[in-house]
Amino acid sequence: MSEKILIIRFSSMGDIILALPVVEAVKQAKPEAVVDFLTRKQYTCLIDQFTGVNRTYSFDNNMRSLLKELKKQKYNTVIDLQKNPRSILLTAAINPKRVASYPKRRLRRELLIRRPQISLNIGHAVDAYLAALGRLKIKPTGRHPRFVLELEVSKFGEDFINNAGFSGKIIGLCPGSKHKEKKWQQYHELASLIIEDDDKNVIVFSGPDDDFDPNLNISSDKLVAALKLRLDRLAGVMSGCDVVVTNDSGLMHLAVALFVPVVAIFGPTHPSLGFSPLGESDRVICDNVACSPCSLHGEKECRMPRKYCFENITPQRVKDELARFIYDKSPSKIL
Repeated sequence: MSEKILIIRFSSMGDIILALPVVEAVKQAKPEAVVDFLTRKQYTCLIDQFTGVNRTYSFDNNMRSLLKELKKQKYNTVIDLQKNPRSILLTAAINPKRVASYPKRRLRRELLIRRPQISLNIGHAVDAYLAALGRLKIKPTGRHPRFVLELEVSKFGEDFINNAGFSGKIIGLCPGSKHKEKKWQQYHELASLIIEDDDKNVIVFSGPDDDFDPNLNISSDKLVAALKLRLDRLAGVMSGCDVVVTNDSGLMHLAVALFVPVVAIFGPTHPSLGFSPLGESDRVICDNVACSPCSLHGEKECRMPRKYCFENITPQRVKDELARFIYDKSPSKIL
């Protein structure tokens, strides 16, 4: 009988994508194992694209029904990449033979926020997730998330871009983020600068909860909105971009996993907290101001008289970085 393994990560999108190297390492070490994944309902379509995942379970309000089904599966191993009270209680109720969880490093990250002048090696979130495999004697096979699209999803993305009628380079813009403080507010100006160039086009990615105009208040045949797409279809469209500009967000990690180059703008959060993009050519624009990072996920309101972390990150500066990136593919660096 095949070994049965359940991986738990409820949210958020970026963290789920960063769990991909764990799935890959497990399947490499145990190719005959059945690997299932438990997450929140809105992310199931994304995980259904994960190579190596047999079945995706969604966490919703019907906990009793979910627990009954999970117990019936008789999992040998649970890999808990959430490690909160709910995931711990669920794991205990499933009662697997082995449990592996990851070092959350919460105290170290909080210390870096409270004392940013202290030099701490927090490490990347991917490395923390992979550390959970140590107890199972599974060796990592790589740390770069890799997201392989199904043919239907790829075709959707190709059709979307073909229908836009673009010629030349395509720059994806992702103005949203789960927490408003992480949102750089000058995407309209950046898009206007980009489409001034004859060979540049823009796709603006947004979701149902985003509070900006899907077209960034721009009317142009060189800019289209990818609005309210299911996450797997959004990935299909994003895979056709030449480069993506994002805030510190889940879409940043999605672009990395699709091997689409990223220019990521960090402000109240900081790459040192462990969530920087991992692509070889990805670039981070971060001014390392004294008050940043001011919160772990950008959830706290800015306490300064001005938002110093974004103040000197101008649309022209980002556009210049895009130009250098498109025409001179140099190694990843923080600018």
